[in-house]
Amino acid sequence: MNLYEFEAKTIFAQFGIPVPPSKLVNNPKDLSKVFLGYPLTLKCQVLTGGRGKAGGIKFANSFVEAQKLTQDLLNLEIKGCKTMSVLVEPKLSITHEYYLSVTLDRELGVPVFIATKDGGVEVESAKNVVKLPITYPYSAFLSRLLAYKIGLRGEVLNKFANIADRLYKLFIERDLDLAEINPLVEIEGNELLALDGKIVVNDDSLMRQPYFQGWLESHLVDLPPVERQAKLHGVNLVELDGDIGILCNGAGLTMATMDMVAEFGGKPANFLDAGGGSDQAKTLAALELVNQNPKVKVILLNILGGITACDDVANALVDFVKMHKNVKLVVRLRGNNQDKAKEILSNYNVKLIPDLEEAVKEAVKLAS
Repeated sequence: MNLYEFEAKTIFAQFGIPVPPSKLVNNPKDLSKVFLGYPLTLKCQVLTGGRGKAGGIKFANSFVEAQKLTQDLLNLEIKGCKTMSVLVEPKLSITHEYYLSVTLDRELGVPVFIATKDGGVEVESAKNVVKLPITYPYSAFLSRLLAYKIGLRGEVLNKFANIADRLYKLFIERDLDLAEINPLVEIEGNELLALDGKIVVNDDSLMRQPYFQGWLESHLVDLPPVERQAKLHGVNLVELDGDIGILCNGAGLTMATMDMVAEFGGKPANFLDAGGGSDQAKTLAALELVNQNPKVKVILLNILGGITACDDVANALVDFVKMHKNVKLVVRLRGNNQDKAKEILSNYNVKLIPDLEEAVKEAVKLAS
């Protein structure tokens, strides 16, 4: 789940990371309640990158100018993402920009610090980027080493290291995939401030993070309606142009099934990964999502029961068949409780095809 900049900065402040004073406005009239002095920085709040290049950051020298620019920003759409609000901050006199983030390195299997003395846009192409694996248990020595490696010394080194410590604590306690400050700016007096922030929360952690309870729906506004519904049900769905609806558990199994459909002359209508722990309710919701696509002529369900119990899937299929008697189904269920599943489905004219190749060929035949 991606967060807006103003949400990221609110969380930064809660963890003791210094941020500029700011005010969120949803209407140009709200500027009459902003007392930050001029000039002001106006930043559209969108859930995508490239905001600066797209004209999503403006500077205003007066109230009248700020009102006009705020309205322009509220009308702005960037990469298909609509501006939901505008964050207003004082324009700062910046002496230097840094980049700092904590993210997960999947190859190393540990979180890592990434930092550079050259912050700002396109940091991935900046020189002298330092990547430092974060060992467990955590030691504040790592943040000081990071600051030293990017060339900081003295008071600024200490302040940078302190912010890095707090950013790592935030990353761990809030179950994040990414905590990024870009840029982390230095102003007069060697003060450091998080001028911009990006936070990505791990979707699988939302159930154990009460802080983010109820946030997901409001952060899916830029997705197509069906994909938004899928996210809310905890499944991954991408709609395609074919006519064979595909429902599997596990991304690899889903991709392999799609490849086989294409190999035998069929066209997948979607990618749907219901996940490894799908119960009866989740499977039924996934079936309904696939069936919403008017192009779908047949639904191919391929489930390998491990954590997922095949009898739970079978009960979902029974509920689905009762509501949609004319939908063509091709079902392959293998693994945990597959015999129970076969018994459940035997009374509802749903044929199980244990061999995947045969099941795919049957689906392609029914679709054509």
